[in-house]
Amino acid sequence: MVRALTELTARFTSAHVVVLCYHAIRSRERFASQMAVLSERGYSVLTLPQFTEWLNGSARLAHRASLLTFDHCYAEQLEHAVPVLDALRLPGTFFPVSGGLSSARPTAAAQWRHTLLELTKAGHTIGCHTHRHAVLTSLSTREIRQEVLASKLALEDALGQRVSAFCYPYGAHDARVREVVQEIGFDVAFTVDLGGVTFGDDPYRLKRAAVMGGTGSGEFGVYLSGTILVAGAGPLRWKVRERLLDRNAFGSGRDR
Repeated sequence: MVRALTELTARFTSAHVVVLCYHAIRSRERFASQMAVLSERGYSVLTLPQFTEWLNGSARLAHRASLLTFDHCYAEQLEHAVPVLDALRLPGTFFPVSGGLSSARPTAAAQWRHTLLELTKAGHTIGCHTHRHAVLTSLSTREIRQEVLASKLALEDALGQRVSAFCYPYGAHDARVREVVQEIGFDVAFTVDLGGVTFGDDPYRLKRAAVMGGTGSGEFGVYLSGTILVAGAGPLRWKVRERLLDRNAFGSGRDR
């Protein structure tokens, strides 16, 4: 309850960087309209290395900056968001679950590896979202280490490069989880706690601003304005609408 009330009063106007968090993206047109709003509001879109360099004090930012993050690397993100990002030359940071790289179906594993490589070739960044999307706080410290390390190694093997960012499944983290993530060698880790990022924030407890799949440009613009009680209420309203859309899709037999 305390966390929910705190998030209702969240605002982004004083944040140095707004880290947007996407899961479902239902419409290419709506996503493009959100990117247009970012541009109209004067936001620059950072690469993950640029964000990390700023956070550790070795780089400066433009007046307003954002980071675009995509949890799970869902097919609809690839279908609807990536073409928009590529057309506008905007970088995204994708957090896939790495279990698909060790699939029992060699063809599926190879295709997943190819997809991740193509994202990096297009200028996007791949981060880590664990190997099985486990609730890390429910595991022993040894199991946390196995889950996180297995994912990092699998992704680095597939990409041929270091993976430096982590995203907590379900946003679940505690001191044990954060310590393991840091020990294994990640530079930053993202939560789903609502808020912006200010210089000096804990790099392993970074807040984000969740954006639901059906959000229009008008709602998105109000959300970015960070007006008190509006920014925090937005995700709650969107989540209710997402549930209704999912229920209707399921009831009619349509795929998402």
